[in-house]
Amino acid sequence: MKLYLVRHAHAGQRMSSDRHDKYRKLSDRGHDAAQLISTSLGGIETGAIISSPSTRCVQTVEPLAKELGLEVIEDERIWEDASIDEAIELLMENTERGAVLSSHGNIIPEMLHYLMQRGMTTKGRGCAKGSVWTLTYKGGQFTKAKYQGIDDLPH
Repeated sequence: MKLYLVRHAHAGQRMSSDRHDKYRKLSDRGHDAAQLISTSLGGIETGAIISSPSTRCVQTVEPLAKELGLEVIEDERIWEDASIDEAIELLMENTERGAVLSSHGNIIPEMLHYLMQRGMTTKGRGCAKGSVWTLTYKGGQFTKAKYQGIDDLPH
């Protein structure tokens, strides 16, 4: 089974007055990246599109959800300040049906680090805005992960 970790696309400058900056929207560049993510992942089979409640994360996967005929489910377990245990719990809950999880640049690397400590191998590295990690779950564990930056995604 494949699961996908998507870093939200470009959303401009963080507002210093709002610690979480929950309502910051994607920039034009970010919307273009969201379309590219939708195009590149549009043929996948997955059971859910799950996003941090942050507007920029939701907007990043909305085109993909529309393409696949799914709704974006918001889940605080992949919010910017979520615990790694909660994020992994959400990931594990979706190993049977597959999922695309849209999250933040601090949560995704922590999730990957956690899984690598348990034997998952990786190809590539990074967590740029608009990037996608494709995780393979097989035999009761995550076995490998492949990184694709926004420029590496098939058009």
